[in-house]
Amino acid sequence: MKTVGGATGGDVGAINVSVFGVSDVGRVRKNNEDNFVVCNLTTGELGLIPSLCDHVLGARGSLFLVADGMGGEASGEVASQICTVTVPKRLYDNLKTLGTVSETNFVLLVREAIEFANQIIYQKAQSQPGYRGMGTTTTAAALFGPYLFVAQVGDSRAYLIRNQGITQLTRDQTFLNYLREIGAELPEDLEKDSRKSILTQAVGTSETVDVKVTYTKVRQGDAILLCSDGMYNMVPSAEILATMTSGQALPNRCKALIDTANAHGGTDNITVIIAEFTGPGLPPADPKAPVEFREFSEEDFKPGT
Repeated sequence: MKTVGGATGGDVGAINVSVFGVSDVGRVRKNNEDNFVVCNLTTGELGLIPSLCDHVLGARGSLFLVADGMGGEASGEVASQICTVTVPKRLYDNLKTLGTVSETNFVLLVREAIEFANQIIYQKAQSQPGYRGMGTTTTAAALFGPYLFVAQVGDSRAYLIRNQGITQLTRDQTFLNYLREIGAELPEDLEKDSRKSILTQAVGTSETVDVKVTYTKVRQGDAILLCSDGMYNMVPSAEILATMTSGQALPNRCKALIDTANAHGGTDNITVIIAEFTGPGLPPADPKAPVEFREFSEEDFKPGT
């Protein structure tokens, strides 16, 4: 098990987290069905309060989550809000019950918290006809020591920015990607295909959910971007990268991404979270270090591995 020490940014081994997020209705939709949340899993603090926008990573990590609801009328808003309220509380409460936390326990509890939110949303949808069919994407990035674990259901994305490059850490769980995986014939123009936005799963739309978890090890100076499809469908990767590496303050970068998505049409709700990681508790920046990530396996974190 790796531990994270310190209560101030000057401590040896400290990992410093700077974070900000913004959600916008866009230029076409009447309601904003997106939600997001940031949580210090050691203290239980939530939201974009000053002590959370710049904090030292505690022993139980930090959570960043984007949820893009769906289901018509106000149902999508309900599903994404349930998710952003339930997941951090469930995860925080369960982590508190453990004396020490290993990487494996941490990931299993992240996954369990999303599965728990799935049950709550599904049961509410089943019990109230007005909410029937509602669900939400969930992309949750959780920093635990130097490891970033990304749990995903749906097609909201997580990117890692390092050395002037951008790497997508998630894989959209869409029908077209499913066709690709099984080797089926794909349409010539994927971007214009009407099935592009059909999800293969979402939180709350069925009794069970398969939470995919990938992980990577972050370095000093790395940044992550979590966003709903209303952002990445509107803004080309090159423009995302230019904004992310512009050196602006995090709130300004978030606003710039929202403004760019709206300038390109703003056809959907737009949500972004940007977090940057620094401090002596992380490996130093290395201009030659690639971004390496893989699907989570308990075998990777067994003692001696």
